[in-house]
Amino acid sequence: MRVRTFTSLLVLSVSLALANCGGDITGVKGTRFQKPLVLKINAGSAQMRQYSSVMQNSLRQAGIPVEIEAAELNTVNDQVRKGQFQMAVGRWVGGNQDPIFLRDLFATKAPFNRAQYSNPELDPVLDAAFNAATRDEAREGWVKAQETISREIPMFPLWYADQMVIARRNVGNIKVEPSGDWKFMAAVTAEGKQGPFVVALESRPETFDQLRGFDASSERIRQLVYNTLMRKDEKFDYVGELATNVETSPDRLTHTFTLRDGVRFHNGKPLTAQDAKYTIETLLASNSPKAGDFFEGAGDARQPYVAAVEAPDARTLVIRLNKPLVKLFPALTSFGIIPQGSAETQSTTLVGTGPFRYVSRDDAQQSVDLAANESYFGGAPSIKTLRVRTILDANTLQAELKSGGVDLAVVANLQPDTYKALGQDPNLKVEQFQGSNVVYLVFNTQDEVVKDARVRQAVAYAIDREGIVRDLLLGQARVAHSILPDTSWAYVPGQTYTFNPEQSGRLLDEAGHRAQ
Repeated sequence: MRVRTFTSLLVLSVSLALANCGGDITGVKGTRFQKPLVLKINAGSAQMRQYSSVMQNSLRQAGIPVEIEAAELNTVNDQVRKGQFQMAVGRWVGGNQDPIFLRDLFATKAPFNRAQYSNPELDPVLDAAFNAATRDEAREGWVKAQETISREIPMFPLWYADQMVIARRNVGNIKVEPSGDWKFMAAVTAEGKQGPFVVALESRPETFDQLRGFDASSERIRQLVYNTLMRKDEKFDYVGELATNVETSPDRLTHTFTLRDGVRFHNGKPLTAQDAKYTIETLLASNSPKAGDFFEGAGDARQPYVAAVEAPDARTLVIRLNKPLVKLFPALTSFGIIPQGSAETQSTTLVGTGPFRYVSRDDAQQSVDLAANESYFGGAPSIKTLRVRTILDANTLQAELKSGGVDLAVVANLQPDTYKALGQDPNLKVEQFQGSNVVYLVFNTQDEVVKDARVRQAVAYAIDREGIVRDLLLGQARVAHSILPDTSWAYVPGQTYTFNPEQSGRLLDEAGHRAQ
């Protein structure tokens, strides 16, 4: 195993050196383009810089010269939004878990259509799937859509990043779901642990107001302290969390939720439908981004989907709509239910029904202290005192893990070989779980060169994703064939692209890009 790892890393080192200095190796094809294609990447991600360099060298060998432009993440995102790019590497976190996201990504002029892609034949397929009355009808539409998208390839899914967990050896029962929900902490054990159990965040929460927080770290706190009406299961389908049953009328305008019995907030107050009604109405009256899915249009033309929220009795919540809202269940997974009248104080005194209750926070130390909710309906957590610490620097995080200052970390800011090295520490262990966040290569389909689907397919065939996952990412990812997670109920791989430089060359010949 050591010999194989050393050899792989040696090959990658040579590839990286050649890619960076423009050196030549046997088998490089004559260039097929008058000038290099430009690939924009996030300069702040060392891992992205590495695998982008490997892709650059692989493409160069197929006769596709590529120039890498690295910039700050917000700059890259802004350029992509404005169409000021040819190709760009990115990563979807969370949003790709629901098939309705395909419409947001690939429908003509859709809000997240970064590829500026337009296919008049695909648009009605996406609309039909989005508005389907049954699950079977919806799946049929999403399957057709993925098959078309995989052939047209406006966005090339590269791989799903697995979730890497580093923990002290005494930490047990770690089971992270593909969705990444941090409620797994409720089941974690820590034999012999004295004092607070410390879990690390890699970025600061932007807010503690869970009705507004949209960043990953704010969402982690929300998942620990609150429960939502609906949640995603292991197949990314929507099931009840605080709701035990959901009934939808045939016209899809009335949704009736039956709430769990015996659930209490952290302040001891029983959960009732009035609390759920209050929470939803508070959100709808706000300017929070989380309220956006409950409205149609923008500005003066903005119209609510929700006609009324009713609580006919303590355990029954009714949401009445003006028109069917396909995104209702996804929208209901984004915020927790809070006690009636508590919205103004939630950002300073967090009160929910989740597995952990809020105790205090120390802004100077960038930490939040939580305690086990002993009356949690899912069972009291084994960990009685939980401290969530923000540690921005990767080297500091490694030192804290080794010293015992941190007990567990689920972070994505470490290099693959760092996880391997930490796993060799006698006091630490590394566990790997399937993830759903997808790394992708997006093409500007309005660009004169890459607007040809054959060129985009040629690029896909010229990238050795299997080799990158195996040798650079050290198996900490899985090759992707769709933007959707491969465990999704709506997933289908469509046309797949294995490493095939010869096929890449044939496609470029067909597109008129012959080797010089």
